[in-house]
Amino acid sequence: MSKEWQKTNMKIKSGSEDGSFHNRSFNNLVEGADAEKVVAFAGVIAQLTGEPTVDIQMTVASDVIATEEPAE
Repeated sequence: MSKEWQKTNMKIKSGSEDGSFHNRSFNNLVEGADAEKVVAFAGVIAQLTGEPTVDIQMTVASDVIATEEPAE
């Protein structure tokens, strides 16, 4: 059995002073994006928007390929 990465998506939820929230989605991130880089990117988005980051969600899509062993 093997696993083949397809894509990684991220959603950053930001809060504003009036209590409302904004979701920003980013698609097709690089394979293997680690938590440190994701948090740093969310920090940049917070600086650009002036809204603090409330939540970060990442979705990784992979194909799992089952290989059959030849029968003896």
